[in-house]
Amino acid sequence: MKKPLCLIAMAALASGLYAERPPEKKDSAAIVLTGTVESVRSKEEKFGNDGVKTNFNAEVKVDKVERGKEKGIDPGEVVVCTWFAVTKRPSKPFVGAFGHDYKVKKGDKVRVYLTGKGAGSWEVIYNSDGVEKLKK
Repeated sequence: MKKPLCLIAMAALASGLYAERPPEKKDSAAIVLTGTVESVRSKEEKFGNDGVKTNFNAEVKVDKVERGKEKGIDPGEVVVCTWFAVTKRPSKPFVGAFGHDYKVKKGDKVRVYLTGKGAGSWEVIYNSDGVEKLKK
């Protein structure tokens, strides 16, 4: 009787090894702005045994600040927005957040939901809709 219970416990534990971080709600964003992507840079780093995590920095020229005007961001300013995504999953189970890949490029019009200021940049909320492409 103990073996099946042990197997169920092991299966439950193994399924949680890819535990994802809970998404942050758009309402929780300290800043919401619209603008045009001027550039996107990326830098890869190791994730798990053989996975790859890519850190992204996008320069966005602000058209409008929809929320967080008191944060000192003005239209015409260029803001650096950061996020990350696991761009190659590790072959072995790995616990951690896998991020979001927004696939934006230079010239895209976007709405960005930001949490707070990092080291010289603003972090996008942890949500698959943290950066929305807009129609031009």
